[in-house]
Amino acid sequence: MEMYFEFSKRSTVLFRQWAFNSYGGLAGSMVGLFAMAFGFEAIRFYRAHLLKEALIIRKRNVASGSGESAQLTIMSKAHLVQTLFHGIQAIFSYMLMLVFMTYNGGLCIAVVLGLVCGYFVFGWKVPNGNILTEDCCA
Repeated sequence: MEMYFEFSKRSTVLFRQWAFNSYGGLAGSMVGLFAMAFGFEAIRFYRAHLLKEALIIRKRNVASGSGESAQLTIMSKAHLVQTLFHGIQAIFSYMLMLVFMTYNGGLCIAVVLGLVCGYFVFGWKVPNGNILTEDCCA
């Protein structure tokens, strides 16, 4: 494996079984990686949306005086869903980082375009630019 960026029609992506040696394989891999990066951004913004909704519900419960329902526990459904999405987001971010480390220019471009397009589609809905910034690798 070369340790510099190259534009090659031959590469192995993440798994031994995901290898290609044609321009068709490169194009298909680029489409798949674009979708993966786009999905990463979707998950990131969905997590921010879930957190915002949980905070709104908590404030509403505190304001109404129902102190019991304002408490979130470690085993609450909202926290478990957030934890699940955090794990999925971490897996996606490390996989995208490893793809970038193949130094295949086409694959790297696909990852960056997927992230940019995902941000374009989902990022405009975020007020004041507040999103989760605890990304592992992106």
